[in-house]
Amino acid sequence: MSGIWGIREVCGLAVFAALIAGCQDGPTSGAPVAGCPDGKVEYLTVAESGRIRHTDGAFLELVDRQDQKLIIVDFWATWCGPCLKMAPHLETIKKDWGDRIEIVKVDVDKSPHIANHLQVLAYPTVRIFRGGIQVADFVGYRPREEIESLLKSLQ
Repeated sequence: MSGIWGIREVCGLAVFAALIAGCQDGPTSGAPVAGCPDGKVEYLTVAESGRIRHTDGAFLELVDRQDQKLIIVDFWATWCGPCLKMAPHLETIKKDWGDRIEIVKVDVDKSPHIANHLQVLAYPTVRIFRGGIQVADFVGYRPREEIESLLKSLQ
């Protein structure tokens, strides 16, 4: 190599750093969203035409709710390949599930304070909330069927 690090070296160092740092102390389910800093995020809506619209909103208003609706929070980045690959799955799920769920998208480059507070360490990370409490999560790309299976188990 000519002194400039390639993608394999950078990824290898990231994996090594994660191994040294260790994992979180346990599952994040059961954690309340209350106390999280607020910020501008997007949420998905279905237009009358059936097309998905990305609408601006406030994180806490969308997630810290007391109803029993499932709120899927997708922590993603524009430079993250797996995030971009999973985005159409979430849009299809929103179309199929309609008003039974909300999908909130947190761009970690625009709202890093939210991701930091919730200890999001990798992307994509999906956290699912109900009544302001986290009920499930997963890290990394998942196919639509797997995400829907998780949602059905939470109903």
